[in-house]
Amino acid sequence: MFQYNPTSFSQGRMDFTWEELTPEERRQAYADWEAGKGLIGGDPRLRPQSHLLPQWGVNQPFFRALALDDDRGNNGERLHAAIGSDQPLEIEIGFGRGDFLLDRALRHPDRLFIGYETKTKATRLMLRRIERANQLNPAATPPVRDNSALGRQARAGQAGAHDQMLTNLWLSDDDARFNLPRVIPDRRVHMLHILFPDPWWKAQHKVKRLFSPPFVDLIAAKIQPGGILHFKSDVEEYGELVRHLVESHGAFGPTDPELSALIGDYALTHREHWCQVHGKPVWAYYFARV
Repeated sequence: MFQYNPTSFSQGRMDFTWEELTPEERRQAYADWEAGKGLIGGDPRLRPQSHLLPQWGVNQPFFRALALDDDRGNNGERLHAAIGSDQPLEIEIGFGRGDFLLDRALRHPDRLFIGYETKTKATRLMLRRIERANQLNPAATPPVRDNSALGRQARAGQAGAHDQMLTNLWLSDDDARFNLPRVIPDRRVHMLHILFPDPWWKAQHKVKRLFSPPFVDLIAAKIQPGGILHFKSDVEEYGELVRHLVESHGAFGPTDPELSALIGDYALTHREHWCQVHGKPVWAYYFARV
């Protein structure tokens, strides 16, 4: 049960506490999930022309679950081929500006990457970043952390930082809770990154929070045995809620910081960079799928 105190602030942010869900609250969480409640942007099945991609997304590395058969482009065909390959699949839910995700795709051209971001404007900006990376125009590429592949490319001032087209990265502005069950096969995901999701502080908004019992069921089905769930937050209470939900599920082992070595180097997200600059703590969790 989530409790919200509208008069409680800590360092400029709202505080929330949580307790383990009662059986009735768990049943309600599953009922809300089945009804599509809490999906950011609403239920895609209720949108007009939901079977069509936006014109700006046709023949781009972009997809929506209900528009995979849009015959104005080859998005669905190419995505299905990529997912059906033997490339290890990494997914980031909520990529924001995309620094982490784009850097991962540049560092690991042998892997397939999918990013979800419900803010359509951010998704379109990310598509432009992919296009710029493929044009090998370092001056036009926004900077990320110094040791990132993209940052090294920009500093080098030449195309030599990577010699392949960035064809291993796909984006969607669907809510991942709707898209993952419909697009990603079970046990297909090698790593799932969820970095600094919105806590949705207010009690009346808790249905929008990403982590819930049915969501943990979903990611447990999609991550392959031995795969990694990588979660970070600058809200300690939210991190501990996630730890409780994941560790009590049974499909994951306890959080283990040594698993971070399997991720390797990466670019910081915009939010984690902000936390470092302002001296704010970050809580990181790494769970292995058993």
